[in-house]
Amino acid sequence: MSLATQAVFRRKILEVKHLPPLSVTANRLLEVTANPDAEIDEIAGIIGRDPGLSARILGLANAAYFASAQPVTTVREAIIRVLGLNMVKSLALSMAMCGSFKTGDCKAFDLEDYWRHALGCAVLSRMLALKAKPEPGPDPDSLYLCGLMHNLGLLVLAYVFPAPLSAALAEAKEAPDADVLMLEREHIGIDHIEAGEWLSHRWHLPEIVVHAIGSLNRDDYSGPFQNEVVIVSRAAHWVRRYLAGEGNGLQDDEALCRLQGLDKQMLADVEEAFFHQWEELQALSRMLG
Repeated sequence: MSLATQAVFRRKILEVKHLPPLSVTANRLLEVTANPDAEIDEIAGIIGRDPGLSARILGLANAAYFASAQPVTTVREAIIRVLGLNMVKSLALSMAMCGSFKTGDCKAFDLEDYWRHALGCAVLSRMLALKAKPEPGPDPDSLYLCGLMHNLGLLVLAYVFPAPLSAALAEAKEAPDADVLMLEREHIGIDHIEAGEWLSHRWHLPEIVVHAIGSLNRDDYSGPFQNEVVIVSRAAHWVRRYLAGEGNGLQDDEALCRLQGLDKQMLADVEEAFFHQWEELQALSRMLG
């Protein structure tokens, strides 16, 4: 691909007219996500005014993964009895943002697979944050949101460049060892990390999310969220390799082992706990996809 063609692609993705605006629901959820004093009724009210989002939150709350003894019939119940306020905020915000993009024209893009990676990274990042030290360590709920959002740029590319991204993804499927980011740059001119970082700035996502998306897989990152970026990056890498049937155990990840509190035995325990949840996480990704 010539430099001139790359410049055209880069300019196209930066043009506002090619990207959907953040929905009213997502905008309001983003505001309350930044407010630590937001109340349950306020969150429930925002979600409740969006029928599609309400249905998905209730579906998740009633899923076997969350093991509610009695059916959950309202968003408020979902928050109080099953999911908790912070998890509902993260899930609802992520779903509302993803709903802004129509990806059907990108034939090789699998929305269920997108959610499988997002949920896997979110859950694993939260587990690792709960074990990290010193106290207080990285905020588990913030890292859960980072995990859900880490691949946001894929939605951008699937929406703006459906055919070129489909070609890149199809090529990656034929050659599992290929560098997906490199293939995206060859076919489109940018990769999904660049696209996600730009969109996270444009939509004014929380600073920690912007850093986690833009610094994914960057070994030289030295910003204000050092441990958080390591955890999300390594969680995303491990989940991706796990889904491909490749890779070593978490206890062999040197970057994670260097974080205080995450020794090899601790990482082995986290991995085992993750495995116990994986089947139901896949069920949730089918619901979301």
